[in-house]
Amino acid sequence: MTSHARILVLAFAAALALGACASPESVKQAKGHGVKRNFRHPGDAVYQAVLTVAAKRKLELVEQDRAKGLIVYTSGASLTSLGERIAVFVTRASERSTAVEIVSKPVGGAVTFPPDWPKILFGDIEVELASQKLK
Repeated sequence: MTSHARILVLAFAAALALGACASPESVKQAKGHGVKRNFRHPGDAVYQAVLTVAAKRKLELVEQDRAKGLIVYTSGASLTSLGERIAVFVTRASERSTAVEIVSKPVGGAVTFPPDWPKILFGDIEVELASQKLK
């Protein structure tokens, strides 16, 4: 393979890898395609619980819009992943019921094994809401 052909192959591979990267916009646009769960708690309590548990998990806050019920995070790289973009959508269903949807996409490469952020965060939110009731 000539050096020119190698450069073309490497450029194509880099473009393909970068094209697969999740951006904050791509996770926001994936609303409706995430994992959903309802909580029997007021919207403000659930929204605050999401912020609290994400901070405990050391997720980096990228964007927050309380009026829209939107929070976007990024997670750092680990041994099994290059990181993820995570969007959390908090929607009040009623005065005492709140729907939460979590969308998580890997930052780069299809050959990563990211944590199951929806499962992790939903479990943490449940624990946080239970601890708020006890206070």
